[in-house]
Amino acid sequence: MAICLRLLSVSTLLGLTTGFLFTRQVCYEHIGCFSNASPFNNAKGYLPETSEHIQPKFMLFTRHNPTHAHLLDPYHSSTVTNGHFDGDRDTKLIIHGFQDNGHSTWMHDMTKAFLDAEHVNVIVVDWSLGADNINYIQAAANTRVVGATIAKLLEMLHHATRLPYSKVHLIGHSLGSHIAGYAGRRVHGIGRITGLDPAGPLFENFDAEVRLDPTDATFVDVIHTDSDSLLELGFGLEKALGHADFYPNGGEKQPGCTKEASHHLFNLITLQIEQFTGTIACSHMRAIDLFTASIPSAGCSFTAYPCNSKADFDAGRCHSCGHGCSEMGNRASVHTAHGKFYLSTTGHQPFCQ
Repeated sequence: MAICLRLLSVSTLLGLTTGFLFTRQVCYEHIGCFSNASPFNNAKGYLPETSEHIQPKFMLFTRHNPTHAHLLDPYHSSTVTNGHFDGDRDTKLIIHGFQDNGHSTWMHDMTKAFLDAEHVNVIVVDWSLGADNINYIQAAANTRVVGATIAKLLEMLHHATRLPYSKVHLIGHSLGSHIAGYAGRRVHGIGRITGLDPAGPLFENFDAEVRLDPTDATFVDVIHTDSDSLLELGFGLEKALGHADFYPNGGEKQPGCTKEASHHLFNLITLQIEQFTGTIACSHMRAIDLFTASIPSAGCSFTAYPCNSKADFDAGRCHSCGHGCSEMGNRASVHTAHGKFYLSTTGHQPFCQ
């Protein structure tokens, strides 16, 4: 009975009992057309909602305005010239996931960590009107429009400020990881994309075109922290998606996190995800904590070891640098990080051992 109830809860969350029988397409001004034909049938026939409905916001923070956001408009370059954006500096875009928003504590903390460590542009992407949806499938479909709009923003910044795409670093959590991939597919030459526990449901076993993959940027690195199956309340995915994939503590249950009964699954989709950092969303959110801890110049150093599998890691066969270790997190480098890496962390801040 418990297994049946859990399956029912998962089906309700993903809307697996619903869908569309016919191929359809919608076209939106500025960003083009979107079809639900293969391979974009991963969203069960749902098409993305309009930009007017999702209303993605792009909030710029710099050392000149570290706490008060300056709003950027992808279609009006005057919003850049009137702000403090500097096209000669590295630019970080932070993208949240399902049932989250651009004013979450973790986005504030990551922004502050970047600005304390480097003189950079930080753009927080808020797509909460498209992500705050009890129907996960619709939110997953909406990622395509958000990614396309981010691409328009980057093109505008490139033309208005001569920002090189190589100086752009997209950091996405959960569904935000795949949004970063969609943006990178449209804008060639993005320097780096970091996926923080990319969402698994509706993406795990689908074509690379519908999810984050190594072709989306010059360097794609991924931190997996919640790759259990959805039946075990895992919200990430196990599949390697980048040039470098990191699996702290095996990439599944994180130390200090507990997973409670499946009745919390309904609560998760009706409340903000941050309220569950101590329960079922704890491991899913841990990727954020680990990456943020790696940003300060005097912060955590997460040395990760090349390793083929969780089984090898659990058996203690992955504690030698062999063909080369790598730093996980902000210090990960395109020059040293290639393949799968495993490491251990603690269960409390700042998480490094």
